[in-house]
Amino acid sequence: MSALRRVVAATALVGAVSASVLLSGPAVAAETKAFYGNGMSNNYFTALTNANNAARSLASADGFDPDTQCSHGGSFTTQPWPGLYSVLAQINCTR
Repeated sequence: MSALRRVVAATALVGAVSASVLLSGPAVAAETKAFYGNGMSNNYFTALTNANNAARSLASADGFDPDTQCSHGGSFTTQPWPGLYSVLAQINCTR
């Protein structure tokens, strides 16, 4: 292969790489946050709902859409007194 052909081939390759980088656009870093909510009730499901709603409200206040950008994390339940449930709920949000 002649030197001129090698230069043309290298230039074409560099042009193709540059074009693909330009077409893909700049890289955007995703932001992920965890939000926590507390709930208490004598009914476990009510306490869990209250905790999830509190976490979703915090996510919404921070600019996340809880319905589309947040997944369910988990919950931790304790019984500080008999018949009383204390729930800590976590949701994870990414944008």
